[in-house]
Amino acid sequence: MRLVMLRLVIGCMALALAAEARATSWMSAKVPGEQNRAVQGCADDTQNPGDWFCIFIRCDRPGAPLSLYFSAPGPDIRGDIKLVIDEDTFAVSVPTSPKSGLPSSTRAQAMSEALIDAMKAGSTISVQGSHLQAPYNRISLENSRKAIERIEWACSRPYPSAARFWRRMTRRLGFW
Repeated sequence: MRLVMLRLVIGCMALALAAEARATSWMSAKVPGEQNRAVQGCADDTQNPGDWFCIFIRCDRPGAPLSLYFSAPGPDIRGDIKLVIDEDTFAVSVPTSPKSGLPSSTRAQAMSEALIDAMKAGSTISVQGSHLQAPYNRISLENSRKAIERIEWACSRPYPSAARFWRRMTRRLGFW
């Protein structure tokens, strides 16, 4: 009886670990120095070793809205594209200027709150209107809510500066 219970417990733990291993689709960015500022989701079903497609959600500066970045081999993703999340479609413009806070990536011009909410609640996202074709243009949104909300929280809190600290101190002491 104990052996059966032990096998059952070990089986349940292995199943839980396997489910947790698949739930790491979205994670902190693997770009050096960006782990606390950005999260990434990448296509799982690329078939060639040098192929990848990743979407980054990044906090460019505290207090600013989140930014959307794309990274893929070959030509950059540029122009007007559509992001399809489950059954919802969002139009995004990616300007041709080379300004990007992340290396080897392009930055979308703006990202709406509706797009962020859909990314947190959806199951898959695909890019249409770029050089990427299926299955390379699809990314699972599994575990995206937790990752994106972590960056939202980090971006919304103001980082304390020395000037801000002294300004608050002088006000409390009545010098200001």
